[in-house]
Amino acid sequence: MNHALPLLLLVDVQQRTVNAITAELAATTEIIQSSAEDVLAYTGGTPGQRRPTVVVVGETVTAPVGVVHSLRPHPADLAVAVTAVPATKDKLGVLPLLFSDDIVRRVEGSRAARLMPRMVSDLLQQLTRRRAHVATQAAAQQLLSPQASVDRQLGERLLGQFLTQAPIGVLMLDGDAIIAWNQRAAEVLELREPDSVHRPVPDLFPEDQRSALHHHLAVPGQYRDAEPDAVFERVRRDGTSQALRMAVQQVLDTEGRKRTLVLAEDVTDRLHAQRKLAERTAHALLTAEVAAAMTAPGPLDERLHRCVRAATDRLGADRVCVWNLNARGELAHAICAADDAAPPDASLCQPTRALAEHIVTSRRPHLDIAPRTDPHPSPPSLGRGSFAGFPLISGGELLGVLSITTPLALPGSVLTTLENIADQMAVGTQQDRLLNRLREATRALERPLLPPRLPHMPDFDLGARYIPFSHGLHIGGDFYDAFTASDGRHVLVLGDVCGKGPDAAAITGLVRHTLWTAAQHTSDPAYVLNLINTALRRQNTPFCTLVYVVIDTTRTPARLHIASAGHPAPLLRRADGDTAPLEARGPLLGVLDRPRHPVTEVELRTGDTLVLYTDGLTEGAGAADQRTPDDLAAIVAAVSPTDEHPAENIASVLMEDAHRWWGERLRDDLAVLTLTAVPAATEPFPTSL
Repeated sequence: MNHALPLLLLVDVQQRTVNAITAELAATTEIIQSSAEDVLAYTGGTPGQRRPTVVVVGETVTAPVGVVHSLRPHPADLAVAVTAVPATKDKLGVLPLLFSDDIVRRVEGSRAARLMPRMVSDLLQQLTRRRAHVATQAAAQQLLSPQASVDRQLGERLLGQFLTQAPIGVLMLDGDAIIAWNQRAAEVLELREPDSVHRPVPDLFPEDQRSALHHHLAVPGQYRDAEPDAVFERVRRDGTSQALRMAVQQVLDTEGRKRTLVLAEDVTDRLHAQRKLAERTAHALLTAEVAAAMTAPGPLDERLHRCVRAATDRLGADRVCVWNLNARGELAHAICAADDAAPPDASLCQPTRALAEHIVTSRRPHLDIAPRTDPHPSPPSLGRGSFAGFPLISGGELLGVLSITTPLALPGSVLTTLENIADQMAVGTQQDRLLNRLREATRALERPLLPPRLPHMPDFDLGARYIPFSHGLHIGGDFYDAFTASDGRHVLVLGDVCGKGPDAAAITGLVRHTLWTAAQHTSDPAYVLNLINTALRRQNTPFCTLVYVVIDTTRTPARLHIASAGHPAPLLRRADGDTAPLEARGPLLGVLDRPRHPVTEVELRTGDTLVLYTDGLTEGAGAADQRTPDDLAAIVAAVSPTDEHPAENIASVLMEDAHRWWGERLRDDLAVLTLTAVPAATEPFPTSL
């Protein structure tokens, strides 16, 4: 091994990535390929005293977190770059909690060959700087050992040749006053003789940082945190900002006098890069949060509030507001969020209303000085902040305005992010409005397809349940009705037309209208079903299934005349709970020219219940897990009898069981119509839908 070079260990790394790393780093590092089982043989020793090493953990390592933990990463001698793939991505989420980004980093597997060489190079440079930092501290401590004498001298005479030529800034302090520095410190801190001699270090920094820096310099070493560095920012003579990492060590000279050794490293570029990365990460997270909120279920106001809350938190804004346009085109405040936990106060958004109205008129984004709404305004030196507003436009329709007020200037990256989330909110708002219009249209079309309320039938309890699969977005194909015919007999019908949507609504309307009209002439099943079949054939519509029941109350007990047109078999539950499907079968309607539908007659005694249902209760998920009429009969048989609304009770039980059975797999409408014969003295009130 060549111990003069840093060591680069490639652990189960794909060849493409190996080639990319070797091409860039072979001249400056010793590269060894290893397996996860053998890598510990190269990384033994005391952390902080080992050979500078970077370990690259490849895609095929099955337990990357365990490997990283066993390597014992240390900022002075060992860093790790881990390749993240879908199989290990969740596991790697714990790494930021265990190790800092300075010593353990991740890169996506799909980009490893392109990004890994640069990441490894950065980690090697960090190890080199850290090692130089440690070596400089050790040399300074040795210089101030009992064998040396320290006087108040400048430059090389005090620091020695090694520290004078060190690539990192070195200061020697008496208290917090500068008594010596090297060339690099002079460049970084703009020090000049003799003006800078005995000048307090805090004076080189802005007033708001001096107290913290003074404390940093004064705290004894044994009371410091494990990481003695801190970053302080200052303004150079040319007006540009600068960030310095200040590492402090208390030492003694031969006369027992305390001295403070300070290593000053210019980390301006690194800090700016970290802040840029943090800003981009915050913007990406904001965009993701807004997308998640606008595509989530729930009321639009709740989703918009999640969006403005996320924008306020991620961007550090004073206030973020959404203004909507009402049906008359007038601007109305909708949602807002402020930078505190107080409940939203819409009155604080009113000073920006004129700017929002300007955006509505121009339909273009607008930037301006924000009117100050804070009852405790910032000092004049901080300015009045910024205002940005974006029109919410989707599909050419102006829906509202997104506005933000902030005490800070808004850079271009923030404005781009705001424009993106404004587009997302506009699309989500328009989709919500379209869905509401669709639901209103669906309800308007469905309303005449179902009875407004079940009729009152003496000596009977009626129950009905209907739930379309689309939850109001599309018109279902199931329907039912209950009425009294002109001959005084009661009629029940439950059916299912082929298809969904407006076409299904048209067929349902045709069937119900034809059925009602025919039954007013005569309730005879053969006459009514033949007339419906003729109407469907004449219109060349898809087929329809239904079950038609005539209740003859002129006899005691009542008799049911049941005709089925390709519909699932009705169920009959006797008063003692015994339940079975009825033999009622016949051809579909709208298929044959002259179909014949046999009529089944049964008695409905007191306590008996007839159950009609659509195929959603047996085939709700298509071909998967189908149920039979016997399965439903067992459910009905198990229902506990009740004196109050027994038919309603059975309908509810069947509907609840269907949702429990199918769950998320349900892909069809559900309809149930039940009829129970009750004692004359306990006639129930009619049930509203």
